Amino acid sequence: MIESLLRRIAAEVRLHRHNRLNRKGVVSESAQNYFVLHDILPKNIHEGLCSTVQTLNDSWVSKSTAWRSGSAIGGHELKDSVCAPWLEYLTSSDFLEDVRTRTGLANLDLVPEQDMNRMSLLSYSGAEGTRGDGADWHMDGSIYLGDRWAGILVLEEETSEADAKLELKPHGNRVVLPAAEMKNTLILFQGDHVEHRVRPMLPGEERVVISLLFSTWPVMTLNPLLRRYQAQVNREFYDA
Repeated sequence: MIESLLRRIAAEVRLHRHNRLNRKGVVSESAQNYFVLHDILPKNIHEGLCSTVQTLNDSWVSKSTAWRSGSAIGGHELKDSVCAPWLEYLTSSDFLEDVRTRTGLANLDLVPEQDMNRMSLLSYSGAEGTRGDGADWHMDGSIYLGDRWAGILVLEEETSEADAKLELKPHGNRVVLPAAEMKNTLILFQGDHVEHRVRPMLPGEERVVISLLFSTWPVMTLNPLLRRYQAQVNREFYDA
């Protein structure tokens, strides 16, 4: 009991310090890894998702603000959408074991269902301008006591460019990925340590991804300041 409490306190202090340093651009050199996992979904599930996403229409929340540009559907809304049956695989033990095996992250898990960032659907189109996701190069904050891993699962990426729109900057070095290899690929990285951005969309281009959030200890902080900030981010993304 005492050991558990001390571990929790130490994790809370570590997280608070990390977020404070994160805002100054200070990150861990040991947290700069990323993984590119091709063919992450069974073919029928990938095709089913791509097909049903096209029918969502008015479900999207579209924004163009200083924080973000694009359209999104939060995890809570996705549970009641036509995509729900296809999305069940992403919370299955088969999917998690596949990701753990391919990355070597044996204790990786999705964050709790109450967090709508656990799974959300994002869409970007050239018709929305040339801002990418509106955030340019940035790092995320974290509200979880374990290591935070952001997952971007690309359903569709129709672009006239050779490079994928998502770019990473581990160790300060820009990494680009081949656009032709992005469909049905999961890019997994520690977004609170690795700078990343979505490059500007060009006219006629379209990109649809599932955003997933994992942690090696998916316990949410009790820190009210960090939780309040995350709530503000959620409002900007999903009108939550």
